[in-house]
Amino acid sequence: MFKREDWIFGLTSLALGIGVLLYAETLEAATMNAVTSMDPSGPAALPRIVGWLMLVIGAAHVAGSYLLIKKNPNPKPKKKGGSARVIGICIACGAYYFLLEPLGYLLTTPCLIIAIMMSVGERNALRILGTSIGASAVLFCVFQYLLGVNMPLGPLSGLLG
Repeated sequence: MFKREDWIFGLTSLALGIGVLLYAETLEAATMNAVTSMDPSGPAALPRIVGWLMLVIGAAHVAGSYLLIKKNPNPKPKKKGGSARVIGICIACGAYYFLLEPLGYLLTTPCLIIAIMMSVGERNALRILGTSIGASAVLFCVFQYLLGVNMPLGPLSGLLG
């Protein structure tokens, strides 16, 4: 369930959780006299819940990572190429950002999903195409038609707009 490197996520989650809890206290103090609310929990209730959950999740990841490191202090060497994958995904996301408006959601999103799936090692062409086209179509329908979000259509605006 846990990985050796989860302590990084755990410490980040702990720091963010503390920050959210501190923010919740300032939020409540700032709005105590300014806002009259019928809600007994006040405006800081949700940030407090999120902050405590982040602390619990962070502590669990730090503890899980510590136990793995203690159990096996000499891990197998990692495969090389992880950084290249991350850089490739970042480049694909940057291209997606700049091409989304001119080309539209339905043309750019399958390309992004294909790039990500290939960068993580998927090589089955049928699975890649099915996932990228299917996920893009389902998400497009949910956002465009069910939620009423105007998705960028690009050159397909004549057909779908």
